[in-house]
Amino acid sequence: MTLNAEFVKQLIKKDNPVPIVGKKLLELWLNLAREENNLSDYYYKGEEEAKSFEEFILKSYSEFYSYLAKACLKEKTVFQTFSDCCFIVMDGLSFRESALLHKNLQENGLKVAHSFNYSSVPSDTEMFREKIEVSINEFFQINNPNNIRLSGNEKYIWSFFPDVMLDKIKTGHAVISSLEEMYKVVEKIVLAIIPQIKSNKIIITSDHGYIRTEAGYVFSVYGKARKKFQSIFGSKRYVKMDS
Repeated sequence: MTLNAEFVKQLIKKDNPVPIVGKKLLELWLNLAREENNLSDYYYKGEEEAKSFEEFILKSYSEFYSYLAKACLKEKTVFQTFSDCCFIVMDGLSFRESALLHKNLQENGLKVAHSFNYSSVPSDTEMFREKIEVSINEFFQINNPNNIRLSGNEKYIWSFFPDVMLDKIKTGHAVISSLEEMYKVVEKIVLAIIPQIKSNKIIITSDHGYIRTEAGYVFSVYGKARKKFQSIFGSKRYVKMDS
């Protein structure tokens, strides 16, 4: 992707570069969602640009990841920031799918804002639930996208999709489900939930995202940076692909 001088200046000048990088990633996926109608092309082109962008950040501003880890530990979650709304957690949802949802919901006549928030470190479901301090028992749980019946008064909803489908997309194995199929299920769930909710404000969020591990979607990380990532995020979340 092309990065202009103004973006680089902002990275240098700002005390906290995380919002700048976050907004740029949102911009990347939102622009593609508006421009590209073919889902396969959208995912491929977006991943290519996102990989190029992260390589730039790693090579030119590796300190960014320390800022990111601190933000994940210190910043408030949407659960602590907002009230009087319904929270929908889509397990494993990423920027990729959120940009597509943003476009779709706007086209359906809804007023939609698209932003980003901070997960937990390590970035897994268990740690996220601890951070938001909401028991899973308080969530209405969705595990069947074809049978969603709500009272309309739900405050917390947890969809096990798309994460349960992501588990089937493995490196070196036959692809049982594709990202395109996965997104269609995510969209189906969201569009089924929204008309049933009585709250005037709905926040759709995620506990963590995901990375692509197929050939062509990853790049080598040199030894010094790899050790730094392990020290910042923990070796549990940074391991060899074949482990």
